[in-house]
Amino acid sequence: MTSNPRILFKKRPNAHELPVVGEHIVIDSSTTIDLDRVPLTGGFLTKTLILSPEPAMRERMRDPSVTSYTTTYKLGAPITGFGVVVVLRSEKEGVTVGDYMYGLTVWEAYTVQPYIDSRVNFKPEEWAPGTFDMDSLALQVVPNPNGNYSLTKYASILGTPGLTAFVGFEGIIKGKEGETIFVSSGASAVGSMVIQLAKLKGLKVIASAGSDTKVEYMRGLGTDFPFNYKKESYGSFLAKHGPINSFWDNVGGEALDAALEALLPLSCIAICGTSSTDILPPSEHYRLKNAHLIMKKRITIRGFIVPELIPQFIGKFFADIPALLVEGKLKSEEFVIDGIENGPKTFIDMLKSGHEVAGKLVIVVAKE
Repeated sequence: MTSNPRILFKKRPNAHELPVVGEHIVIDSSTTIDLDRVPLTGGFLTKTLILSPEPAMRERMRDPSVTSYTTTYKLGAPITGFGVVVVLRSEKEGVTVGDYMYGLTVWEAYTVQPYIDSRVNFKPEEWAPGTFDMDSLALQVVPNPNGNYSLTKYASILGTPGLTAFVGFEGIIKGKEGETIFVSSGASAVGSMVIQLAKLKGLKVIASAGSDTKVEYMRGLGTDFPFNYKKESYGSFLAKHGPINSFWDNVGGEALDAALEALLPLSCIAICGTSSTDILPPSEHYRLKNAHLIMKKRITIRGFIVPELIPQFIGKFFADIPALLVEGKLKSEEFVIDGIENGPKTFIDMLKSGHEVAGKLVIVVAKE
């Protein structure tokens, strides 16, 4: 028998608090698995190599009565999230021993996977709440596991952060050479990709982050005007370096309000996240002062989740992005944490506003 440590969802946090290690999510090292004899029942056995803590996982911890774009975690069960795995045994047609796969997986060392979910092929027009959500991003075979880059890239630029940035930029922003885009949380895994995609298309980029270290990271990505919003307000900085044609919003609140003032008529906003208010009670939410400008400037605002745009852009993503990565025209920073036992803390560190890590936090569970 082989030890099979896993991360359990023990207690549901209040809506407006960060989870706590040992209280809401815990490591369980008591389980074992027989890798040679565990029944597969038509599925396949995987070994977890990499785990990718991401904001949508906090959404899964909500009360089940609250409707959202994900299903909720079950108390007492292992949490699920994105990861990279390798197939050890298989009874599933199309899945071969030795395949590297990435997508949603149970956060444990070894998992019997039930199936590859065909919902990843849904068309956007088929979407309806409860049927087409983040759960549709099930495991799929890594297209080029022997590429000239680490598998950790599939937790960042080649994984959901990179895909989020790509589909949102291509499908919503559609920036043109000479235009100006403002990116909030520009040192994040998603924001840093948006910055680079914009520069490849010849846009001027303004980007914000919460530390000087992150400002320098954004500058290294090609950002024309990076700034620390804790030292200079969104409004004053955009007044100096705007106006802007588009806004990629990862945080909401004051950043969104300032962007509405700086945007030109007939401009657009892609809403990717609301991290500035995610763990605050409604009474503490920032109140927009410039909402009236949406009509006056005829601004288009669209919130999105990745699956609805995947069918349209997944082919282009894998045709373009790995090649650009190999050519050095795109880059990503991964901050690696070793050991599944560090998973709960790493996940919570990722959620904390103002953490010092630029780029993507990645948990390496096993080398091979």
